[in-house]
Amino acid sequence: MTRNQSLAFRIMLFLFGAGVVALAFFLSASGKLLTDAAVFTWLSIGVMYLVFFIPAFFLTIAIANVSDKIPSLPVIWTSVIGYIIASIIVIALLSNAVISLNKAVIGQAALLFLFAICVFLAFFASSHVRDAGEEERKKTQFTTGLKARAQILSLSASGLPTEYEAARTAILRTLEEIKYLSPVNGFEGFDLEFKIMDSLNSIADVCDDIAAGAQAVSDMSVSLETEARMLRMLVKERKLLRN
Repeated sequence: MTRNQSLAFRIMLFLFGAGVVALAFFLSASGKLLTDAAVFTWLSIGVMYLVFFIPAFFLTIAIANVSDKIPSLPVIWTSVIGYIIASIIVIALLSNAVISLNKAVIGQAALLFLFAICVFLAFFASSHVRDAGEEERKKTQFTTGLKARAQILSLSASGLPTEYEAARTAILRTLEEIKYLSPVNGFEGFDLEFKIMDSLNSIADVCDDIAAGAQAVSDMSVSLETEARMLRMLVKERKLLRN
């Protein structure tokens, strides 16, 4: 069932239930003069029905991962059950003349206010989980890409000729350290990771030039060692960052 089909089904179910409530009202109130207490009772029943159906539509705020529904739905269902029980108690007190109509109205208004606060808190919790999850995915996505780029470069560096043994050893050692980098918060970490990525690309370009024999060994060796030192410095600085 698609999202649109699911929403359409829930709307149809809601309208059907509303029709049942309306039918029960007309059948019970037909030909009778309703008292203020009776009108209040039926209005309360209608509100309780609306409140009961809120979780069915609140599902739409949940995101892809099922675990993201956890912070919102238990709060909503607890609030729904609590409101309905409290509302029934108010109706029973009014029916038995324990409280006046004015107090019953005030009580129902207070219950609706508290229920609205709970719905807001549930929505806020779900939104917070979604935003935090998105931020965490962005952090890990770039770090994962950095590690993948380092893995590819290690293949190129491993194939360097023996003339570049010192630079190759330094590069491979640094690439190994990149595997153990953990995501961090803050601009400084992101900035260093971008610089590391640029350094990896620069080393890859030098390795390609060496493979193509574009320049003399001495020139390429100096260039490669310079890039290797730069990469080493950046990775070492990045490792010092912690959340």
